[in-house]
Amino acid sequence: MNKQFAIAILTISAATAQPLAYSLLPTPDARPSARYDGAIAYDHAGKQAFVFGGQDSQSTKNDLWSYSFPDKQWTAAKPDGLPPQARFGHTVIFDSARRRLIVFAGQSGGFFSDVWAYDIAANNWRQLAPDNAGPSRRYGHSAIYDAARDRMVISHGFTDAGRFDDTWAFDLKTNAWTNISPAQNRPLRRCLHHAAYDSGNGQMYLYGGCSSGFGPCPQADLWSFDLAKNTWTELTPKPSPAGRDHYGMAFDSPRAKLIVFGGSGAATLNDTWEYDPKLKTWQPATLEGAPPSARSRHEAAAASDLGAVLFFGGLTATGFSGDLLSLAPVKPPVKPMISAVVNSFSLAAGALAPGELVTIQGVNLAPGSVSVKLNNIDAPVLSSSAGEIQIQAPYELEGADQVTLIVSSPAAQSEPIVLPVVPVKPGLWMTIANEDGSPNTGDNPASPGSILTLRVTGHGVTVPPTPTGALPAEGVQAEPSAPSSVTIGGQNAEIVSRRQSPDSVGVLLLQVRVPADYAASDPAATVIATIGTESTAIQAITVAVAVREQPLN
Repeated sequence: MNKQFAIAILTISAATAQPLAYSLLPTPDARPSARYDGAIAYDHAGKQAFVFGGQDSQSTKNDLWSYSFPDKQWTAAKPDGLPPQARFGHTVIFDSARRRLIVFAGQSGGFFSDVWAYDIAANNWRQLAPDNAGPSRRYGHSAIYDAARDRMVISHGFTDAGRFDDTWAFDLKTNAWTNISPAQNRPLRRCLHHAAYDSGNGQMYLYGGCSSGFGPCPQADLWSFDLAKNTWTELTPKPSPAGRDHYGMAFDSPRAKLIVFGGSGAATLNDTWEYDPKLKTWQPATLEGAPPSARSRHEAAAASDLGAVLFFGGLTATGFSGDLLSLAPVKPPVKPMISAVVNSFSLAAGALAPGELVTIQGVNLAPGSVSVKLNNIDAPVLSSSAGEIQIQAPYELEGADQVTLIVSSPAAQSEPIVLPVVPVKPGLWMTIANEDGSPNTGDNPASPGSILTLRVTGHGVTVPPTPTGALPAEGVQAEPSAPSSVTIGGQNAEIVSRRQSPDSVGVLLLQVRVPADYAASDPAATVIATIGTESTAIQAITVAVAVREQPLN
């Protein structure tokens, strides 16, 4: 591959990379003290992160905290049993097979090489191996949980005796150490680095750190350890991040990317890099929004079920940090999707009339924060839920031939829907009121000659005009400009009154008299309202009418 072609591929890859965003997770008053080297691990089953130990402004710590992602809060654990001694520069991995934390080594005055387990279900600490049972005492090493082989793998590190380049495995079934260091081709002695586990490729990645006394400090090299063969291979992708130590690193399994954030180099850093094992390339992460402030000595863990990498604590320009940060892909905005636009009373689809009550049906309709435009005119939103919105079609649509309807949420907008506009499109509400205001039912029929109240929408513009989204002014009797008629059981019914409802926008009240000579043998009478040339005959709205006794011959 020539150089220009390689650069072109990198440019295209960067341009199309999935954007990521950092978020600062809520941390209420009860939380770990701000600290550095507070090692973090993630419990998938419990959807919680654990932080153990580290160094704050007062002392070296051995406290244990959990952060619940569903509850968005920290809880101080109170385990049974003797805890590990306070320490920093240690590692914590999560043994998912037994749902426990595994703590190894670290420093507090002296150095450690002991192994401890915190059992989440039992809520207790237990020492699995004492100091000097395997690797020499150390801090600033790296560790991963090799799920496929049920072991912890640690590598490199430092004591006052110098830096190491060995690699060891701790069997989590037998609590026994094995030196798995290859005889040749090892990463240079170092400390203050991290490693991460790529389960898909069976690899452990080791990056950067400090090789003072043996080589560069900081380092910028990347190595891969084959966990099946116990062999190291140096990876040499170009370009690559600037050398650093005391950074945060984890493997993002859902995206199959190694993530590196911040650390100490020529200065304290806040850049984010991704290594793609498939393409064998590093590239700066594509971030949406501002990155966190520069920091070092923070710790990282992957939360694959959340699709996130977590970072905790560290040192910033203002001192110790207690931040819990999440780095995750930016979710594409969820577009509202419209499935139907219907008259709110008749549920008939098709054309819209000015002033009509309209129900928009669909999904992702953003309850409580949605807006609707018809021909770029804001429509009053009367109610909304994720699946349904009720609006009033603006009276300003009068005279238009068609309308373009768009639903907008805070994040996105729907595809436009184009509908015809008609002068009227009457829909009759299913409940009709008797003269005393009670609902008309089979058990509560109307008497011949009594007055029924019908509620209609889609009756068009009114005289005098009624403003969109408003009720008629007090004392104003607004009527539809189109003529009206009503039949009951096929007989013409007198319209006693027709006026815009004083308590509901877009609703016409029609008061009609049941024909005094109504004498049908069937008391269920179909009601049809006609506004202009359009009727509600599509609706089978029936009323119960008391059957008038026929006179004897």
